[in-house]
Amino acid sequence: MLDALKRLIGAGQSPAKGADQQQVLATWAKAEGHKLKTVSGQSGGVVVDTTAGWRIEWGPAQRPYFTGHELRFRFDAGVPADVQILFLTKVLAHTLETDVFQRFTDAMQTRVDNTLPEEMRWLAMHAKVALSEHPILHRRFLMLSNAEGIAKLWLDPEFAAALESAASSWWTDALIAVMTVNRGILTIRMSGDDIEVNQLRLVSALFDLAARKLVDAA
Repeated sequence: MLDALKRLIGAGQSPAKGADQQQVLATWAKAEGHKLKTVSGQSGGVVVDTTAGWRIEWGPAQRPYFTGHELRFRFDAGVPADVQILFLTKVLAHTLETDVFQRFTDAMQTRVDNTLPEEMRWLAMHAKVALSEHPILHRRFLMLSNAEGIAKLWLDPEFAAALESAASSWWTDALIAVMTVNRGILTIRMSGDDIEVNQLRLVSALFDLAARKLVDAA
């Protein structure tokens, strides 16, 4: 199933294509007044420190459901370290759940594999947060958490409206993106291949609001 996701995203990038993605990030960062720096070392990458206090990281994929490169929006929200929240489309959740089940079946396992990414383990561990008050989100998205109270405070009317707007425009079922809260860090992970300046503007606006609302919820 993860192979199918990878085919959706693409077969990876050439070095030249990777350089193009770095240039897109540099163009966006300069226009927004953010600071960009290149990460040295074998894996390489780019880090953008924003004026709002959160950062963007671009580099080799850290999750098995991405190929090539991964784009990460990260913010230390200061919420308790044990609070865990997962937000993603139902389509992606089903794909990841199927992959987890297949891994258990193939290995004849009876418990969650700790080598899996947290968000894949949480699909089997955490309770669903009701989204019935938000029809668009309820139809297409899934939220799970071990701290339902904080999750509901976070999803206030303004943030829910922003998510519904994203769901009605750019956050399609074909977009592989995962939003998590873990160890006090808010993160959005998405493919780092074929990124565009407008995409960065849209996702960063949503992430900035999510970061501010999470601080309020904590």
